[in-house]
Amino acid sequence: MTALRPTGYHPATKALHWLTVLALATQFAVGYQMDANDSGRGRGRGESGRGRGRGGESGGYLDDPDILLKVHVALGLTILGLAVARVGWRRVAGLPPWAEQLRPTQRRVATWTERVLLMTLFVIPLSGLALVAAGDDDLVWLHVTGHVLFLAALLAHLGLVAWRGLLPRMLPAT
Repeated sequence: MTALRPTGYHPATKALHWLTVLALATQFAVGYQMDANDSGRGRGRGESGRGRGRGGESGGYLDDPDILLKVHVALGLTILGLAVARVGWRRVAGLPPWAEQLRPTQRRVATWTERVLLMTLFVIPLSGLALVAAGDDDLVWLHVTGHVLFLAALLAHLGLVAWRGLLPRMLPAT
């Protein structure tokens, strides 16, 4: 099976792309909500303030004060799974030919932004899981750096897509 299409990507590639976009948008919303709800306890910490997710007593899952942390971790694992699936699918299916409107410099920008975006789909969830497991903030720098790299690459990616009119290549066929 191949992803080579004259004007766009394979439907499975599109599905993985848009599932990743949805998971990332949700993940950022949950992460920023966690920071907004922080109340001075420390980034993502439970009620005791002793490490991530080590909160007070809970009457049940929906009553758990750390539900956002649990959702954040679950989404991180989902994003990590999607990243593995994307890399695996790419090895099997390949890519369609370059869009004709892309110049060589723009192709290099597209290649590098895609590499950075894929790399951060591993770095951010893995560093986040390490932060939760360690219960301290020793790796916050890596998690935050991953976010900065992701957002910079995302801006370059979206700019190129908008500037060169590439969105139809990733939309479902009409």
